[in-house]
Amino acid sequence: MRHTPKVISYLFHPVLMPLIGLFIIFQLDIYSVDMPLQYKRFVYLAVVLCNILLPLSILPGLLYFKHMQNYFIDERRERLVPLFFAAICYYIGYYLVTKLAPVRVINLFLFASTVVVLMILFVSLFWKISIHMAGIGGLTGMIMALSFVYGIDMTIILSISLIVAGIIASSRLALNSHTIVQLSAGYLTGAILVFGLMIQLMF
Repeated sequence: MRHTPKVISYLFHPVLMPLIGLFIIFQLDIYSVDMPLQYKRFVYLAVVLCNILLPLSILPGLLYFKHMQNYFIDERRERLVPLFFAAICYYIGYYLVTKLAPVRVINLFLFASTVVVLMILFVSLFWKISIHMAGIGGLTGMIMALSFVYGIDMTIILSISLIVAGIIASSRLALNSHTIVQLSAGYLTGAILVFGLMIQLMF
């Protein structure tokens, strides 16, 4: 049982949140994302490559050269290089999708995800903030924005995201990785930025 918090931290790693968000968007009955299967596959491929594989690929090298102590990157200063690299990768993914699959709801979500990473990077220059909670917060903000903009009843999905947020927060506390303030700040940063940017769908 003592390994459970670590397992949870890996299962709900923040780099997975854009992919989960994309999956949710594609499952909704929204006319604007009714695109051919090959385009959906491209979007999935771009997100997996630019939002997951590339950001994670730098970590073994940083660990080998002792830039960080472990894959959890618990020290604030250790996070700067991975976050900067992740921001670049996220933007590349956003750019590719906008050029080959210009769907506004998806483009805004990927752009918002990039902005969250940049904000976390900026805050990390001075203070430690929870990246895990920013990830699930961003996903929650996306769900709320889609429900608000399209009038879709997403109560079940929103409830699940809130439960997952609680599980992640508990695991991070159990690992002594963050304080409650750091967890709350991360969650609110992700939720507010993504929600605020995605309600631009209304205009």
